[in-house]
Amino acid sequence: MKNLLCSIILFSFHFLLQPLCAQTYEQTVENGLKAADKGEYSVAEDFFRKALLMSPNDYRNSLLYANLAKVQQAQGKSLKAIDSYSLALNITPLNIPILQSRADLYFELGNYKKAVIDYGKIIDKDPLNTNALQACAYIYQQLEEYDKASQCYDKLLDIDPQNYTALLGTAILQHNTKHTGEAISILTRLMESHPDKAELYSIRAEIEAENHQTELALIDLDKAIELDPGNSNTVLTRAYLHKQRGNKRLARHDFLRAIELGVPRASLKKELKEVK
Repeated sequence: MKNLLCSIILFSFHFLLQPLCAQTYEQTVENGLKAADKGEYSVAEDFFRKALLMSPNDYRNSLLYANLAKVQQAQGKSLKAIDSYSLALNITPLNIPILQSRADLYFELGNYKKAVIDYGKIIDKDPLNTNALQACAYIYQQLEEYDKASQCYDKLLDIDPQNYTALLGTAILQHNTKHTGEAISILTRLMESHPDKAELYSIRAEIEAENHQTELALIDLDKAIELDPGNSNTVLTRAYLHKQRGNKRLARHDFLRAIELGVPRASLKKELKEVK
């Protein structure tokens, strides 16, 4: 959380020859920053609120509200943090770090529609902002607004043709829009340059399984599990494929392995009975 706070604590209050009131404001903020740095977030919140009362019209309150939001976020007060970010943006509407922080929090809370608005504002001001473009692309995928997602991925690939996240997202987008061949092609090219990425094999396996290419899917799942043996989802997927093919021994082995990796045994009670 210390790094999280540092990401938005961007201003210093060390100015010479300031009026007494401003010095008091600055010292109060400094005390808040020191408390936040120690992880004393409720103490920091109190100091920041006191500073706001001392000088409610200070232009620097934009960053002070942002700091307040950070310590609220650290305490799990997400909705209050959103309010504080919004107050900060009322003062500086196009401050990219603050927009990014509010957008990221909206994203974390699952409020994709509000998150994408903030990310869009960032892109309007900084069209080459890859973080915002990637977030927008992901959100549009989740909202099934595939044309908008494709536009974001295209912009990312214009900036960096080898952008892994954009290429992987494009492959998933092609699959979601029923362009299976293109999705497989992109994933295969990615495997050539990223042979140790287990997720590439598991995603391709999912597509192959949906297209009834179970033998190919099992080969890819074997590779994915070899690269990432602790992934219970991949092991569970292979278990169901073995079960589907009637191979009870291998299916049972994978179901039991998934349980070892943390899948609740009760949730697989029926499956274990069926592969005895």
